[in-house]
Amino acid sequence: MEKMDLLLTNGKIVTTDETFSGVIGVKNGKIAFIGQDALGLEAEKVVDVAGKYILPGVIDPHIHFQDPGFTEREDFMHGTMAAAAGGVTTVISHPLDNPPTTTFEALKVKEDSYEGNAYVDYAIHVGATSENIELLPDLWKKTGATAIKMFMCFSVAEFPFVQDEAMIKVLEKVAEIGAVAIIHAENDGMLKAMEEKVKATGRKDGVAYNMTHPAEAEIEAIQRAVYYLEITGAEGVILHVSTAKGLRIIHEAKERGVKVWAESAPHLFQFTVEDMVEKGPYLKFSPVMHDKANQKEMWELMKKGYVDYIGSDHSPYTLEEKKAGEEDIFKAPNGIPGVESSLAVFLNAVNEGKITLNQLVKMTSYHTSKIYGLYPQKGSMAIGTDADFTIVDLNLKKALSSSDLKSKCKWSPYLGIELKGWATMTIVRGNIVYKDGEITGEKGYGTYLKRAK
Repeated sequence: MEKMDLLLTNGKIVTTDETFSGVIGVKNGKIAFIGQDALGLEAEKVVDVAGKYILPGVIDPHIHFQDPGFTEREDFMHGTMAAAAGGVTTVISHPLDNPPTTTFEALKVKEDSYEGNAYVDYAIHVGATSENIELLPDLWKKTGATAIKMFMCFSVAEFPFVQDEAMIKVLEKVAEIGAVAIIHAENDGMLKAMEEKVKATGRKDGVAYNMTHPAEAEIEAIQRAVYYLEITGAEGVILHVSTAKGLRIIHEAKERGVKVWAESAPHLFQFTVEDMVEKGPYLKFSPVMHDKANQKEMWELMKKGYVDYIGSDHSPYTLEEKKAGEEDIFKAPNGIPGVESSLAVFLNAVNEGKITLNQLVKMTSYHTSKIYGLYPQKGSMAIGTDADFTIVDLNLKKALSSSDLKSKCKWSPYLGIELKGWATMTIVRGNIVYKDGEITGEKGYGTYLKRAK
């Protein structure tokens, strides 16, 4: 066999089904060899991973880069550095930038701002509002967009949410063109009513904000979204599911043939509403986390396979923007950084026996690549596919410090929280882009991935 460019030796290779000791060879950015030993193979570079686990490269399909438009919070360069540091080899950008990615012109602005700035590979989701429904077929078929996003409740003024009539029309288009819808499911009317009720009491603390996003608002919206997917025949993902009941509704719908998947997020498994007392605006996001009983049940359902994939929902804001919520939680914006710590939350869970590494691979690469049309190039561990790997040390215990963060955003709700299990090396198409706390890749190495239509 010809000489390899890179050889990973003494690793424990993890797939969706098995874990075994072995060697991986890389040639021209692709996997060229997988075996139990090197069999005399030669390589330009040999990396002894010393018994660490080799996972298929992690895909994070839920990132708000704040670029273009809000680059004081984050930008694409720093965001992809942060991804590499978190063990992520492919990121997918959501459309909540300025301008929001709902037109060809806005997509071009985003593509131009990303070009030449990525440390990892990337793709782009587009958005749907009541104003661009007729544009959706072309926006899907004539671009490499990986999904079409919509909100069922207010998020930001620049990206209006869809009410029922528009949502059904959007999903009819999604079904017609063979697209995938991604849906933020909360009942806007219920949120507004609860916010009015809570504010009338004069409360401005962190828990008060969570009270304005009751579990029922998500559960009702999930039921409605699932029903609309069912009657239109569209495929869709319910984003960042925060309730055990919501996961059950999605699972039951899938069992009867509805083309629906469940995404959830690391912060919903790491924190509960009680943490709002201490962290307040630094844990303000939506949908919110709930009580310990709900979280315990979500872990149980994750182990049963009810969560299809993990998205970090990385959405940084400046410290100044968040500080405004210390005295009045309603003055702080929604969103927290998370791409650097997302994988560690679930590696820690592997150590605690809540899930297995094989399940984690399904939720961090395999299912994501299948849903968003990147498989088998991404999300698989097979000869001829991209040599994307996340090397993890399950025994490494550490807590993030602000100096560790590669993001432009130098605060995180995870600072000071010790987790066991971290990515120690990130490899994108055979190139080591992160190793032992340092970015080793080059800006511009990451390539733009486009879903085949």
